[in-house]
Amino acid sequence: MKEDNAFSKFFLFEFLLFSSTLGLGIFSAFRMRKVLEVQNISPASISPLDFVFDFFLATLFILFILKITRSKRKKKVFFKFLFVVTSFLGGVILLASFLTDLFSLALMLILILWWLKSPSVLNQNLLMVLGIAGIGAGLGLNLKPYMVIILLIIFSIYDWISVYKTKHMIKMAREMIDSAAPLAFVIPSQPSNLGENLKQVQLGEKFLVLGGGDVAFPLMLCASLTSQGLLPPLLVAVFSSGGLFFTLYLLSRQKIRHPLPALPPIAFFAIIGYLLSLMLNFLGFFPLFFTKSFPLLLFRKFVNCGSNNSIFVYFFLFF
Repeated sequence: MKEDNAFSKFFLFEFLLFSSTLGLGIFSAFRMRKVLEVQNISPASISPLDFVFDFFLATLFILFILKITRSKRKKKVFFKFLFVVTSFLGGVILLASFLTDLFSLALMLILILWWLKSPSVLNQNLLMVLGIAGIGAGLGLNLKPYMVIILLIIFSIYDWISVYKTKHMIKMAREMIDSAAPLAFVIPSQPSNLGENLKQVQLGEKFLVLGGGDVAFPLMLCASLTSQGLLPPLLVAVFSSGGLFFTLYLLSRQKIRHPLPALPPIAFFAIIGYLLSLMLNFLGFFPLFFTKSFPLLLFRKFVNCGSNNSIFVYFFLFF
């Protein structure tokens, strides 16, 4: 009973971070799409093959750096660099869809400096929410839903292999945590742990981690569906949260604690949500929610394009 209560606390924080990231990302994707429509610009199309190739190339590069670098200090600097670049660019993409470019840059710079000076669970998760929301929304707009489905399947298989077979994902995660710069959400069991310094974080009773990709991929599917209205991305987000809950449930049932690949169940539930949205659309349910005008009417206060806004060119190293 005590263990179940502990995991219920983990789920509360995990769900809060997960839903906040998806919510911000979906909202930002609507905003970005409206900006592109006003400027009469079509989102650039990304090939799933190119995406997979770039991902594995980046992964091999990281593994190569870890192999040749013996110094813990150099590894720490390397992982901090990766985290700063990823979170900064993703955060700027997100904030620039609501705010002016200059203010977005300034705000992200302040948050990064705060994290560099005093890295804690709180500012780590704040930067992850902003960074993943921006990256997921930006990438999702450039992909068709079927492309994201293909990527979800491919990377779910990869996630399973990298955790259970090659175990290189576990090695990378431990290296990042030891460097106090994980590209992941750090999930506390209680609010008092939010102020914990990242250098003191030990996985177990007080903390869990959720990889950035476990949130970015379902968000990409949500963002790719924003052209169809509000309900499809919301259904995918809700079902993805069900996959997150199922993952934590499996973790709570373990007699001997070991890492679990979170993406496969999250992807499975996300795809179910997508298929359900297709079925509802086919049957004619909730037609208002499937119109492009509904989310724009709902968010019209926020989607009036300002002359100072633009879409940032992004670069994404994802693990």
